[in-house]
Amino acid sequence: MNILSLVKASAGILLVLCAYFLGLNQGKNSEELKNARSQVSQLTQTIQEYETRQKDWNIAMADLRKSESIARSDSERLRQRVNSLEKRAKTSESRIAIQCFRLESESRKLLLEARGIIEYCRKALQ
Repeated sequence: MNILSLVKASAGILLVLCAYFLGLNQGKNSEELKNARSQVSQLTQTIQEYETRQKDWNIAMADLRKSESIARSDSERLRQRVNSLEKRAKTSESRIAIQCFRLESESRKLLLEARGIIEYCRKALQ
């Protein structure tokens, strides 16, 4: 009977050890699952922030394109006016005045382009 008691005790101890290690393994898995869930949550928030930024940048880019288009059409209109005036100019003073108009139209074009870029950068950095 000694052997039978020894086998029973050994089986009991083995069963307790197996249960302990199984519980320990499940505890580790549970902790890893909690950590993974928190990381997924953080990554989801980060993705949402970047999507929001991307939408803002897209809106700013669309505004920039729109203002650039308007600036180009204004510049083209002024250029056509200057060309028309040049054709009608007869004196050197008139030609000088027309050159001033041309410089004005070019400076407006550059100013509008610069403003558009500055606005885009301002919106992108917010």
